[in-house]
Amino acid sequence: MIKKGNGNGSGNGNGNGNGKKGKKKASSAQLTPQQIAVVVGLLTNALEVLSVLIDKDQNIQIVLQGSIRKKTKADRLAEELDEVSVGDLIEAFIRK
Repeated sequence: MIKKGNGNGSGNGNGNGNGKKGKKKASSAQLTPQQIAVVVGLLTNALEVLSVLIDKDQNIQIVLQGSIRKKTKADRLAEELDEVSVGDLIEAFIRK
């Protein structure tokens, strides 16, 4: 024997289980912790885009790289001296 629901939202066939017929809750964008981490990483410049790949089926891959380690004063100095040759750097220390 099959029993029918009493119309209180259980077994009424509307699939939402909340007892409201025909009304659906507006879906809001739910971000996962991983997505939040990527957004924060991009906004704080902790992550940078290395490449964007699109294949023949229009699938997209975005390759990111970064570090969550805070940059030290030496790291920032090394970035500034990135284009200076080792010889020029040694000469500068000798002249000092």
